[in-house]
Amino acid sequence: MSASHHSPAAASTDASIQELGTLGGAVSQAKAVNPRGDVVGTSRDSVGRSRAFLWKQGSGILDLRPSTGVNSSANDINEQGDIVGGGDTGFAAFHAYLLSEGTSVDLGTLGGNESEALAINRRGQVAGHSRIGGGGAPAKHAFFICEPGRMLDLGTLGGTTSIAHDVNDLGEVVGLSETTIGQPHAFLWTATRGMRDLGTLGTASMALGINNRSEIVGGSGRAFLWSEQAGIVDLGTLGGRTSCANDINDLGCIVGVSQTGAADRRGLPVTHAFLRTPDGTMVDLGTLGGEHSSAAAVSEEAGGTVWIAGHSHDASAHLCAVRWAVRLRS
Repeated sequence: MSASHHSPAAASTDASIQELGTLGGAVSQAKAVNPRGDVVGTSRDSVGRSRAFLWKQGSGILDLRPSTGVNSSANDINEQGDIVGGGDTGFAAFHAYLLSEGTSVDLGTLGGNESEALAINRRGQVAGHSRIGGGGAPAKHAFFICEPGRMLDLGTLGGTTSIAHDVNDLGEVVGLSETTIGQPHAFLWTATRGMRDLGTLGTASMALGINNRSEIVGGSGRAFLWSEQAGIVDLGTLGGRTSCANDINDLGCIVGVSQTGAADRRGLPVTHAFLRTPDGTMVDLGTLGGEHSSAAAVSEEAGGTVWIAGHSHDASAHLCAVRWAVRLRS
């Protein structure tokens, strides 16, 4: 089942929030949405397994079953409906997959027994992370698949670990990497310049989204926007101390999560999903009636509307996958 209602906190932006349901368990989280409004994410099923799902208007939430093992994830969906994530192989391994036109393809690893795809662009190019081969504890490195069958190790900024979180249609990849002193820093990788440190607003940062104008968003204690012209810029909060930007589309709409300045019933900071419009206004997207929400992804504009995927607590404090519909004003 799914439910939809207008979001009072976001009334001025013509926004509504819709609960997407679960696969039978108590928890679901939406990770990505395409311009058609199709949503992917992860849900607990009736026996407690973590399962990849696809949600479509009219047909509701479906278990994707991308792999033969118990647990799976779905992390991104492109305009064509291609989906990427990770899944148990049934052989003590967890591998990245690409699900296209009903066929799931194991994308392999960089030599280790674990990989996961986190992003796919319109061209079908994929980014994510994988354990690498070698002795000792296997390190995790960012990867980019620019063409079928070729998983490229993007390396690091000098440290042990890197993770690729997004890729645009130009094949530019963003994520986080440890530096030589072990601090996580946001990076931009391109085929011509390799991996580049984008800096921080303090001591640590991570890049989570990039659009086709090469504008990058992420978190460094506060949500940031990075561009070649301006560098790293603090986007502020909804009134609290911290925030994080998770995605940006080609119009410059940015979504994420921010502390509001209020405290919940346990005395912890209330966190709400936000939309930052192209004119720089940060809008609280509200919740399903609970105290917390977060926006993970925003679609490209279609017919004057953008879709936003994420999760929210309901009035009973259950964590539910949600989709916001936001009508953009000209």
